[in-house]
Amino acid sequence: MARRRGSRWLNWWSLLPLRLRLTLYFVMVSVPPVLVASFIAAEVISATFERNVEQWIGEIASFMANEAAEGREEAQRATAIVAAALSRAGTGGVEPIEPFADLLTSVGYDFVRLYTADGKVLFSTGDLELMQPLPLKAVSSIFFVRQDGRRAMMVGAIQAVHIGEQAGFLFVANLLDEQFFTAPQTIRSLDLHLIEVTESGELRDLEALHRAPLPVPPEALAALTAGAPIAIQRRSYGLGPAVAFTALRDDGGRLVGIIACRLNGTSATFERLGTVWLFVALAAVAGALSLLVGFSIARRMSRPLHDLTRGVRAVAEGNYAIRVRETGGREIEALASGFNAMTEQLQTLRDREAALRHRAQLATLGQAAAVIAHEIRNPLGIIKTSAELVRRKTPMAPSEDRLMMFVLDEVQRIDRLVKELLDYARPPQCAAVPLDLVTSIVQPALDFMAPELRRRDITLAARLPDHPVPIQGDKDLLHQALMNLLINAMDAAGDGGHVIVRVGQEEDAAVLHVEDNGPGVPQDVRAALFDPFVTTKVNGTGLGLATVRSTAEAHGGAVSHADAPGGGAIFTLRLPLGKQG
Repeated sequence: MARRRGSRWLNWWSLLPLRLRLTLYFVMVSVPPVLVASFIAAEVISATFERNVEQWIGEIASFMANEAAEGREEAQRATAIVAAALSRAGTGGVEPIEPFADLLTSVGYDFVRLYTADGKVLFSTGDLELMQPLPLKAVSSIFFVRQDGRRAMMVGAIQAVHIGEQAGFLFVANLLDEQFFTAPQTIRSLDLHLIEVTESGELRDLEALHRAPLPVPPEALAALTAGAPIAIQRRSYGLGPAVAFTALRDDGGRLVGIIACRLNGTSATFERLGTVWLFVALAAVAGALSLLVGFSIARRMSRPLHDLTRGVRAVAEGNYAIRVRETGGREIEALASGFNAMTEQLQTLRDREAALRHRAQLATLGQAAAVIAHEIRNPLGIIKTSAELVRRKTPMAPSEDRLMMFVLDEVQRIDRLVKELLDYARPPQCAAVPLDLVTSIVQPALDFMAPELRRRDITLAARLPDHPVPIQGDKDLLHQALMNLLINAMDAAGDGGHVIVRVGQEEDAAVLHVEDNGPGVPQDVRAALFDPFVTTKVNGTGLGLATVRSTAEAHGGAVSHADAPGGGAIFTLRLPLGKQG
């Protein structure tokens, strides 16, 4: 019976057309290998994709945690600057805080509060209710507030300040919301959750940043509580391949909040690589073509994800100029496009922040200079004139005359300081005209300083070219800038030292070097060397190099510092070359 059934099968098979039989043979031979290859390829690609997405999401979550930490540092710096300015004002009223509060609000701070040591609030902005007593010490931490009946989290700092005759504190903070973090604003496929961790260990998903609560797995919470900076849940709750959790800690190191980050897209192609319909579709393709397509997809997908991972790492290190190629399919292209938009916005924000700080600094100095000019200079003139009249018309003993000279010297020193403040606070009015850097600026300055150099026994080496170095500049501003550099070099070199002045050209720039053999610039002031009020001199004001920088920038140039080969310092002023006369 079995032999008869086999013969019937052979007869039926032999009756089929040859083309159909070859087709069926091909299907029987090719479909099983294609299914196996499809399964392996799908598993490998899916696993690779999930690992890269986990890493990418982890880097984004770490980046946002770093943003929160940088927000605390920025708030601490801003609070310290404003507190120092208020303490110098020396008044018991709240009027001096108002312009600073307006400035802080304009740059994005949501909470400004000035209060005394006994908790009395003198000034406050922002409709935020603090959920804890006002701190009575200088601290930089994470705080909790209530806004419109909902709990919220903010980063801020507190600095001590003198309010008239009593001690007080200045509190400046910024809300942690969608406007604070950069990534959710530029990458629309990100789902961000900000979760509060109470002292009792209860988790509270803050309403301002989510559509539905996101549970935190116990193992992730345990890892963050134990001190881990980040924990990754490899399978999210139905909305993506991974969830990254990063820790927010207060000044005591306690876990007070969690940032949860995940992809919110549910239609991405590579999230369904393991489904049956994909295997069936791949099985319909010939074995060789399926293998080729599999390799092509893997290569096409891994390269953009690798570029994205490399780009996120570069951004986390502070390189906002990085850009990635927008290739790899619609979803990956959207991620790459959002990443490029984020880095471009970060670079723009960094540039704007630097410009804003500089403008705020000038505005503050302008206000201070106006007050000084009105409140100090006129009384100084009266004191100086009165002291000179008393000294000339009233006979004095030598000791009394010497005391009067001390008064006049100190009045003159204060007047010089006021003048330097006014000169720096006023924006330089650059009247640019064609000049020869050597004959119009350098040589007259050296001739003017020659007597003082000889008096201090300082050797001057001027290495000047024998041809013109044309520039477009303001003669008076450049002369004063060079004088500041020469005076600093003389003070650093000391009696018996030497100063070297060199002039040259580099590409499209005229270059002026002033070198001394002094002790050099200390490491702790190099980063802020050209900022106002930064000085290594006992009686210095810290405005000389700041004025040099503002003059260089007004001419479209720059000033920099380097160590001299044999010890000492080299200050280099670069100015755009002008046209040959």
